[in-house]
Amino acid sequence: MSLSPHLKSVIAFLILACMALAAAQPLSAEPVSSTGQKSNSSAPGDLSTNAFIKAGCSAGMSGLDCSRTGIDRRFNCSMIFNASEGLDNLSPKIPMAECLTYDNGYDNSQSQVQGIIRVGCMVPAYKKYIVLVDGEFRSISTADEFKSYFAPVETPLEALSFAVALTDSVPRYDTSPPDGYFQVASTIEPTSVKKVEGGFEVRLFNMEVCGCGTHPYYAVDYLVTTSGDVTELSRQKVYDSSMMICMD
Repeated sequence: MSLSPHLKSVIAFLILACMALAAAQPLSAEPVSSTGQKSNSSAPGDLSTNAFIKAGCSAGMSGLDCSRTGIDRRFNCSMIFNASEGLDNLSPKIPMAECLTYDNGYDNSQSQVQGIIRVGCMVPAYKKYIVLVDGEFRSISTADEFKSYFAPVETPLEALSFAVALTDSVPRYDTSPPDGYFQVASTIEPTSVKKVEGGFEVRLFNMEVCGCGTHPYYAVDYLVTTSGDVTELSRQKVYDSSMMICMD
């Protein structure tokens, strides 16, 4: 059966919204100190939220409505969200939002859509960033563009933000299993950042989103170099469930 472009758009929007909400609920980001431990800083996201609202966006239940500014059409954003709290430690501190976009051609091999991270399943969807610099909205659509704004990486806090920004993983400090899951690893170390040769090693967590199965969680270690490159070092399954769910 052939779907109309409008119906395809509606389906893609709903899939992206569900994925965003599912990813946000069980794993929450908290700021860490220079040693990689939790710290008490000002509320993350305030700078970005206030700046985008002053620029013409409005806050809604599912993110930011920036239709009056035209940036959703200009940067091909299906949805715009407040930037993850894990990005609050970037330097310089500039207002930033997350943009989710999808390729309505449904052919990833022919996709012309740019994004830093692919987050879609059967519908190719991508995450990029919108920043507000000198009163102008700009798009960050590649890792190299991101590094041009925020590299070098000089502190554990910056390394954490780079790992969050350039991967599909997030921080987790509470090691108790998320609702509906049970622990499968003998021990679980929470998110931390440690200095290593050439940069920092950052521990984050990742959920297997796509496909049919139990959608386990993994602890993933990344190397973040001082130049801003992020490379996965290892991953370990830490939580699983008995629920079989299909996410296409």
